[in-house]
Amino acid sequence: MPESLPDPYAVRQGDTLWSLAKRAGCSVADLQRWNKIADPNRLQAGQTLYLSDQSAFGFSVLFLDALRAPIANLAYRLRFDTRTLNDTTGADGMTSRQVSKDANSTIAVHVQDLDGQWRQIAQTVSGHGHKLLTLVSNAIVFKGETEPVTPDVRQSLHEPLSKPGTQRAGAQPAKPAATTGQPTRNDPALVKTRKTKGSKGQPVVKLEIEIPKELLDSFGVYTGGDITEEQWVDTADLIKCEPEVLKAISVVESSGRSAFWRLNHGEGAHIPALLFERHIFSRRTKGRFDNAHPDLSWPVPYRKKSKIGEEDKRMHDGKVDADDAYGDYSSAYLRLIRAYALDATAALEAASWGKFQILGINYSLCGRPTPVAFVDQMCISEAAQIGLLANFIQKKPSVWIDAKDKKKGKHPSLLESVRKKDWAMIAFNYNGPGYKTYSYDTKLKAAYEKNRSESMG
Repeated sequence: MPESLPDPYAVRQGDTLWSLAKRAGCSVADLQRWNKIADPNRLQAGQTLYLSDQSAFGFSVLFLDALRAPIANLAYRLRFDTRTLNDTTGADGMTSRQVSKDANSTIAVHVQDLDGQWRQIAQTVSGHGHKLLTLVSNAIVFKGETEPVTPDVRQSLHEPLSKPGTQRAGAQPAKPAATTGQPTRNDPALVKTRKTKGSKGQPVVKLEIEIPKELLDSFGVYTGGDITEEQWVDTADLIKCEPEVLKAISVVESSGRSAFWRLNHGEGAHIPALLFERHIFSRRTKGRFDNAHPDLSWPVPYRKKSKIGEEDKRMHDGKVDADDAYGDYSSAYLRLIRAYALDATAALEAASWGKFQILGINYSLCGRPTPVAFVDQMCISEAAQIGLLANFIQKKPSVWIDAKDKKKGKHPSLLESVRKKDWAMIAFNYNGPGYKTYSYDTKLKAAYEKNRSESMG
């Protein structure tokens, strides 16, 4: 009689595929297929084996909004093998668990748009082992009801009226029920709703993100002004380097974009460009928030989707490691605000700020007494930011080539590297030993040569 074995099963010393097949009530061929085993004679203690189609080829999809809150009652469609499944998510934002034919099955995920049309939003391959596909929306889902539009307002919006009980010819199919959701556990209540009126009197529910007063106070010190050519030259003279080297750093760190952007579609406060670094936040908070908020706090930096699972098996949210994790200032600020509610000082230290993307953790090297004072300076202008850069370059200490063998000496400091145009060492001091992954050294050199040729006319 088959035993009730844990599924998946961890192979123990002395186990064989034949003995496990007998105990699990399946065939050796099944075990080979479920686990992609070519040689049935080769098992290793500690190896994980799937004992059923459910554990080998099962999958489910988790839908989250921009605050990582589960999206309940969301109409979805799954296409895999020859099946099409239509259903709605549960209160946890999850689909029902499904089982594909094999590891090569393609799984396509669809949701309905506002017109009731099905749109494919993701596609993946089943693979071996239960796959949890996490999809994160850029929108924020909230509980609330909109008011009915009165006939006069409807007419003013140029929408034809229909008689009760009738349907206009060519009308779109009925929309799914409104989606719902709540902030995830331990998340601050960031989203506020306010009822107001539109330009033509139509009822509107306005969503607002509550920004901490301390941050708003910092944003309020903005005076503006780009870095002038004279300021580039004066700063370079202070450091005794070429201005084009400093310009190259700004090009690589902020892609030549403005050092500031504005909230509320250009109508709100001026805010310095910012990127949030979850591994710094994890380090400064000693990992207290790693399990509850892996998108805000995790021991390793954001990675590409292809690297998920290679370095730490617990990371489940593909979105937080997506290729665009560093490309969206608004998403970065949402992370900052959420992290600020957990630990304000660590949040400021875990962000890289401004035109030169200096980490807040380096506030003292930039000549500021506190992280808040550092951020205040960042918020004033680009000219204020270049002053922080000058201090950072001059004060950043060099590090030992080998911490265990002090006889090998130290790497050239950032100041020495900037003066000598040692691109590899500038990148090392500025971005850490992993700079080669993103070719920071070659990008710096290319930016410098471009700036140099332009300045030479």
